[in-house]
Amino acid sequence: MKSHGKQLLTSAVMILLVHVAPCVGATFFVAPNGSDANPGTLKQPFGTLGRARDEIRKRIAAGLDENVTVLIRGGEYRLDETVVFGLEGSGTNKHSIIYAAYPNEKPVFTSGMPIKGWQRLADAPDGLPASARGKVWVADLPKGLSKFLTLYDGTTRLPRARSKGYTPARRYPRTRQPGWRNTLEFRAGTLRDWPNLSDVEILIVPQYPWVSNLLPLASVDGGKGVAKTGVSATYPMGQVYFGRFPNGTLWAENVVEFLDEPGEWVVSLQERKLYLWPKDDRPSDAIVAPKLTEFIRVEGEIDYDGPVDKPVKNLTFRGLTFTHGDRWPWEVGKTGWGLQHDWEMFDRPTALVRFRGAEQCGVEDCHFVNSGGAGVRLDLHCQENRVIGNHIERIGGVGVLLAGYGPGTKDVNKGNSVINNRIHRVGELLWHSSGIFAWQSGENRIANNLIHDTPYTAIVVSGRIHWDRKGQGECSKTIRWPEIGEAAPTLSSGPGWRQRERFLHGRRNRVERNEIHHTMQVLGDGNCIYISGAGAGNIVRQNYLHDVDSANINANIRCDDDQHQTLIEENVIFRCCGEGFISKGNNTIVNNIVANLRPNTSAGVPCGHTRGYLVLPYGSVKGSVIQRNIFYAQEAGQTVLFEGSRHKVPTLLRDCKADYNLYFNAADPEWGSRFLKAQRLFGIEEHSVSADPLFVDIDNGDFQLQEGSPALKLGFRPIDLSEVGPKK
Repeated sequence: MKSHGKQLLTSAVMILLVHVAPCVGATFFVAPNGSDANPGTLKQPFGTLGRARDEIRKRIAAGLDENVTVLIRGGEYRLDETVVFGLEGSGTNKHSIIYAAYPNEKPVFTSGMPIKGWQRLADAPDGLPASARGKVWVADLPKGLSKFLTLYDGTTRLPRARSKGYTPARRYPRTRQPGWRNTLEFRAGTLRDWPNLSDVEILIVPQYPWVSNLLPLASVDGGKGVAKTGVSATYPMGQVYFGRFPNGTLWAENVVEFLDEPGEWVVSLQERKLYLWPKDDRPSDAIVAPKLTEFIRVEGEIDYDGPVDKPVKNLTFRGLTFTHGDRWPWEVGKTGWGLQHDWEMFDRPTALVRFRGAEQCGVEDCHFVNSGGAGVRLDLHCQENRVIGNHIERIGGVGVLLAGYGPGTKDVNKGNSVINNRIHRVGELLWHSSGIFAWQSGENRIANNLIHDTPYTAIVVSGRIHWDRKGQGECSKTIRWPEIGEAAPTLSSGPGWRQRERFLHGRRNRVERNEIHHTMQVLGDGNCIYISGAGAGNIVRQNYLHDVDSANINANIRCDDDQHQTLIEENVIFRCCGEGFISKGNNTIVNNIVANLRPNTSAGVPCGHTRGYLVLPYGSVKGSVIQRNIFYAQEAGQTVLFEGSRHKVPTLLRDCKADYNLYFNAADPEWGSRFLKAQRLFGIEEHSVSADPLFVDIDNGDFQLQEGSPALKLGFRPIDLSEVGPKK
């Protein structure tokens, strides 16, 4: 019977392996109770991921002639250093290497270092609030743990003690004086020269509402009311020009006198002590501080200045959980290396899993949760990689980042797939972080993702560059001037899009069939889907954007800052604050539905920019196509079109090929007719109509059209939302 049982077990494992790897070859096992002295079998597994990697390197050195699978048993694996997979651990074009969860088990990778030896604080330090006295506990930091910026209690990230927010009184001119990016005027009593000043950070929304900074304090002069930061902010640290921030735009963090609520903590690196007001009577045994920001790095041979890199190939991580990672600190000298508005940093270890020089690699069905930084990065040379079926939640930074080389001719970050992921509650520490961010990366497919509850934009495709040879403008240090060659003098003087497009890599991306809701929850002047300063041929198709109740959102789909040749088609925008479309440039907007944009106040929720269902704010839009769209309203007083002008360049619908559109307002039957009458004076909208499109059930989000719909007669193609969002 024992022999028969063993046969059944072996057969069951082999059947399950077929579902783990496309073609089973050599198989190794890793388990929390294993040992690196073991041979890596099911009965005698390895103890660490690094040991399995090293064993596979031996196979590769001898000549890889079969697929290799490493099955990782359930349980917790504590990482003290980043596990690096280089060329010596690479798969080939023919054979794959897969690190996967053992079927129906959950391996968890953490860098959390347990905090032990808690004692109830006997002598309260100066400034500790009266409400916290007798409730705060203290522990010594364990050896081997240096600076950390986040703290966890099991599956919960604990908030660092924070002051009450306020807004700086000064408003700086738009010239963005560089001296005020590390100098802050503060109100009396809000900042002090605290004993642990080197541990204190300020969280600020500086000048503009589209970015937040976490900056270390360097000095505080209480008499003059002036503080300096050790790292410069993105912009001068004054009042925000626009956006609603009822709780203020500036806080101080990690100070004992702000430790006034259960769950909060403060660390003093000078004392090497951690102070905590636990949610229960005493700290739990699950308090951990992270050692790492980057857990796994897949890295080929990068020749940064040269034309050719050697990528790692065919390496996949599947079914793994990553948790308890730290936030990457902002750096001195970061200016010029930040990706658009410092929303991320160029070529930095900010993510739990990072590919840097990789082809045909993947991270699939993994869980990224409770961490301070980003989830996944695809940096520099990354092609035909897969980020598929992952769940990314409760992290401090970007969900998925694709970041190629800066402008030039080295165009090697492309053809990747970001598909079927669930991404929510990202950017919990760095509020400007988006769900998916593609910078200088092209020909990618970003599809069937569900993104919601984000503090800023859901999806960004960007190539924004300040062509500044001094390296002080945004992204300017990434520019590859030698590759640009003879065009450099013209580009650095501020060219038009057509002059610089050949050096931009963010082209021909497909952003399609994504579902987005409840985005833009904190910052301002953001969008659901944002295309800016990128190349030609980007497509935004069949996305469903709904129920965005943000007070600060700008547009739901936006082509910004001299963006051209973008196709926006078959999208549905429903019950959202903000504007339907913003277009700055020659773009095509066809066969979309914009329905029920929220008025200025909807169900008690103040909405932000509501200039119109279609907004052409500035820049030339000549040659744009705006046809066969349905603009549907149920509130009187809403604006169909906003046209502005700036830099003496008019932005007018009359310069577009605008026709065959349908306009209808259920509360104002003449809404569409008035608009069409005004536009036909300029020879456009000749075939467009003002009529009820006859949706099947608009109140319940059914956008199918009844038989006889006037939209169908205009050539409108019904939009099928059944394929939107993650698929099993």
